[in-house]
Amino acid sequence: MATSPLELLDAALDVLGDSVHLEEADGPTSHTPIIVTGLDGAAVTTAFGRYLVGVIGGAVQHDGRLTAALLPTGQVGREDVRAAVEAAVGSTNVFGTLDEIRFRDRVRNAWMGEGVAHALLLVRSRVETCCLAGQVQAISKPHDLPSMPGLDAVAVYAIDGEPFVAIGESKATKQRGLAELRKAAAMFAKIDAAIYGSALRSELGTLRYVLPPDLKDKVTDALWREAACYVPVIVHGDAFDHLADRAWLASLSPPADRRRLLVIALSDFYGFFDAVADAMRAAVDEVVV
Repeated sequence: MATSPLELLDAALDVLGDSVHLEEADGPTSHTPIIVTGLDGAAVTTAFGRYLVGVIGGAVQHDGRLTAALLPTGQVGREDVRAAVEAAVGSTNVFGTLDEIRFRDRVRNAWMGEGVAHALLLVRSRVETCCLAGQVQAISKPHDLPSMPGLDAVAVYAIDGEPFVAIGESKATKQRGLAELRKAAAMFAKIDAAIYGSALRSELGTLRYVLPPDLKDKVTDALWREAACYVPVIVHGDAFDHLADRAWLASLSPPADRRRLLVIALSDFYGFFDAVADAMRAAVDEVVV
């Protein structure tokens, strides 16, 4: 049984690794669909909530390992982390006004969707899944708020000693799965056009410092141009056709096996995010002691 904050966070990642299942689907030639299931159980939403509080508290490093070095402690630390949690997901799950509904849909759900994507990439550093074809060696940190500019996730992974860079773009939507996927594809097209070159160099410059020496020397500006893997992550309620070929995905630079669409269909879309938000608010007292 977990007895310390780090043990609690480590156990949360174990739950995600054991309970969340990813499976490649056959069909399209424009992309590789990966169906993600197993998110609906109470143990999983609790694990996501604890993990995200750990991220806010600074416990998750760029190498994917956990550390207590920056984790706040005591009453002041709890108040600090609780304020950050409530800024991201709110203090309640009641959203009655138009402004509150906009916050739920554009801030809370968007930020937690990004956190789910980050967790799935980080779990790939611990266990083998089809999220990526190789083990994650280094990963960026999520935005403090979804309104912050920049890339949602950047991770360096390795296949047979050669580095690749996964670039994730997450979307959380009840009804507009296909439209949001198209928005993600438009962002990846901008990467193809070198519009995000500066941002990627900055992220890779940070991640190089935690890589093993044999990989570090191979991480250069050419990596994101020649060895990118685009990972749109669509967390949705209503179904959309994720198996149809899409010309706007086929036109992206990486080959189809490095255009990996993670499809996360939630039977209770708002209920999932409510449960994770509740778990985050409860986890503040568990993670910050």
